[in-house]
Amino acid sequence: AIPILQRLITVAPDKKTYWMQLSSIYGQMEDYPNALAIMQLAHTAGLVTEDSEIRRLADLLLFNEVPYRGAQVLEAAIEKKTVTLDDKLYEKLANCWIAAGEFDKSVPPLQRAAEMASTGDTFIRLGEVQVQREDWDGAIAAVQRGVDKGQLRDPANAQLMLGIAHYNQKEYSAARPFFERARQSERHRNIADSYLQAILAQS
Repeated sequence: AIPILQRLITVAPDKKTYWMQLSSIYGQMEDYPNALAIMQLAHTAGLVTEDSEIRRLADLLLFNEVPYRGAQVLEAAIEKKTVTLDDKLYEKLANCWIAAGEFDKSVPPLQRAAEMASTGDTFIRLGEVQVQREDWDGAIAAVQRGVDKGQLRDPANAQLMLGIAHYNQKEYSAARPFFERARQSERHRNIADSYLQAILAQS
């Protein structure tokens, strides 16, 4: 199918379907650099116009380790109003900024995503970013909103992060109960215990 689609693109370069099919086939073959290259060429030609196509281009840029460009593509689409503004879109934009190491830029879209999401998990993700930024008050506020919203995949992780945020503000007595709750989970027990030992050493 690939040589046929390449011929068709040469004959009818403005026919969007051929570009999308060719990129999709490369994707199915796990040839992601070529899947991206075709989408990039189509984007440059002004053929990537639909919501699903823009999201796929951003996904391919992120997967091929070009996250900054992925964020730019999504921000341009938001500005032109060519994408539906839902929690998944804002989370995708935040993920691009996070992968690019642009934690400050990831906060506003992640906040929007968290407010729109049906569960509290995106607020927990926002809390993790705030921990990376060492914004301890921001981390506590975000994680607490996630806990309040509920339906968390990993409630103990939220408790652990609340403990870490309080610990880094030297609020050891406030941090302790969060670590004690986090250690009930086998997954987080070792980290929680190490913090509890550090708190004991402070007293």
